[in-house]
Amino acid sequence: MTTAGVIGWGLIGGSMAKAIKKAGHTVYGYNRTTSVIGRALSEGVADAYLTKENAADCDFLIVALMPDVTVSLIRQFAPYLKKGCIVVDCTGIKSAINIALSGELARQGLFFVGGHPMAGKEVAGYENSEAELFANASMILCRDGFTDEEAYGKAEAFFRGIGFPRIKETTPEEHDRVIAYTSQMAHVVSNAYIKNSVLPERYGFSAGSFKDLTRVAKLDENMWTDLFFANREALLSRIEEFMGHMEEYRKALSERDEDRMRELLREGRILKENDEENEKAAFEKMSGS
Repeated sequence: MTTAGVIGWGLIGGSMAKAIKKAGHTVYGYNRTTSVIGRALSEGVADAYLTKENAADCDFLIVALMPDVTVSLIRQFAPYLKKGCIVVDCTGIKSAINIALSGELARQGLFFVGGHPMAGKEVAGYENSEAELFANASMILCRDGFTDEEAYGKAEAFFRGIGFPRIKETTPEEHDRVIAYTSQMAHVVSNAYIKNSVLPERYGFSAGSFKDLTRVAKLDENMWTDLFFANREALLSRIEEFMGHMEEYRKALSERDEDRMRELLREGRILKENDEENEKAAFEKMSGS
């Protein structure tokens, strides 16, 4: 049985705690709003409050908060953790977190593995958390120059054991470059797309395509602003590339160039079809099958 301390009991942290508990492990909880941990204790999700006095019991410390708060709280708890404890964050950026913590924790006899669970909902908070949130999700784990191979292997086994079907191994730099495209730009585009003068007239005219494209427009503006600016250069590159493609479509329409439009649409269709096939192969590799 493993003891895991979980800091930050919102949607991700709460779901992580529930998945860990469901897998049969011991869970200690820490949250700014202590009543959340009280509820988790009453529900049998948490076994105890995480404190500096019992932090040494933890084999894993998992933190699901915003980047700056993540760094601060890990530094607060680090002196009380036992040697060999594996510390994993769940933030949406990795380079800045790894630079701040990886070497520092290694010098204290702790092992840091940057993490990012690729799951979520349009709603937040512990009340919306669920143990099955990660049932079809990838867990991203990052290696850097301070990574301990044995600790990394334990982290991979732990997350597979609590329900993640796929582990994506990467570096902090690759994570931030790709996540700017797969997650951050998707939120920007969705949020910008809904700002259209026709929006009040769309009722009865919209179906799946509208809902798919606007789903993540409903976001936490404070959290996403922090993430966007923490990964500013990578996100700018992806937005500029996207705007270049949009200009191609606009130009084809403006110039009444049906052949060019047909070519652009064909290119996108083929990319999507190939992407679906490539995803299957990549997922099989990440699942170990």
